[in-house]
Amino acid sequence: MRNSLISIIVPVYKVEKYLKKCLDSIINQTHKNLEIIIVDDGSPDGCPNICDEYSKNDDRIKVIHQKNMGLSIARNNGIKLATGEYIGFVDSDDFIEPTMYEDLYNAIIKNNAQMSICNFNVITNKDKYKRNDYPENKTYDKMEILKEILLDKNIQSYAWNKLYKKELFDGIQYPAGKKYEDIGTTFYLAEKCDKIQLIGKAEYNYINRNDSIVFNFDEQTILDYTEIIMERYEYVNEKYPSLRKYNFFYLVKTLTTAYNDAFIINDISDKLKTRLQILNNRVKEGLQKYSIENFKE
Repeated sequence: MRNSLISIIVPVYKVEKYLKKCLDSIINQTHKNLEIIIVDDGSPDGCPNICDEYSKNDDRIKVIHQKNMGLSIARNNGIKLATGEYIGFVDSDDFIEPTMYEDLYNAIIKNNAQMSICNFNVITNKDKYKRNDYPENKTYDKMEILKEILLDKNIQSYAWNKLYKKELFDGIQYPAGKKYEDIGTTFYLAEKCDKIQLIGKAEYNYINRNDSIVFNFDEQTILDYTEIIMERYEYVNEKYPSLRKYNFFYLVKTLTTAYNDAFIINDISDKLKTRLQILNNRVKEGLQKYSIENFKE
């Protein structure tokens, strides 16, 4: 079996405590034909020195030092530099199992797929558990995977537990300056695939940190999240009528999340109030057509 070059993109920002474990897990992959692109996003701690140190010891590592521009631009700049036939992402506070990219790569090659997805572990201070109840392996066509992404139950939009044919990124970038950038990208990458292969083995280890982006939100975070979801909602409704009820299901989840987050912030702007009202109106329109009680088809 051929052994194609995989470009692994690692955005880095204020993760000095975690970075070495992350990089060690990548350089020790059983798939050795790697191009490891570390994007130092203006990290103010010891991360830039760690990145340079690793690049001196492994000629597969390339380092970009840039001013702080956010995760999306860091990923986009990594993609521009990538020369591999395949692209993967690892967040710099997480770590991966030694066989992750070998297994993801083999899943693509054996099944003639354009993307592969592995299960992952969630690690907290007290616990470690497998996130999804996957079969050992399963092949999806485009419409099946798009439905699963909208349901957001066993297949999520995360960038990092997947391997992609590089050509999928032609014309697609992560939305600059936006949080929840994966939601604004993964669906559109998946719709370019004829076939996507799922493997049940948990090979990515996600560290659930209280100081991560997910747990540090403000009003702009809610605006980013709702904007990305509303754009996708309108797009799916227009292009994929058969997915409209699943699309509506995700919109209801979005509104619930946005209301809960806005309640915590308490004093919100007129802009956010208007956004929430638009979401609410979309949900009212959808409730005239769909029931959200059962999406198990």
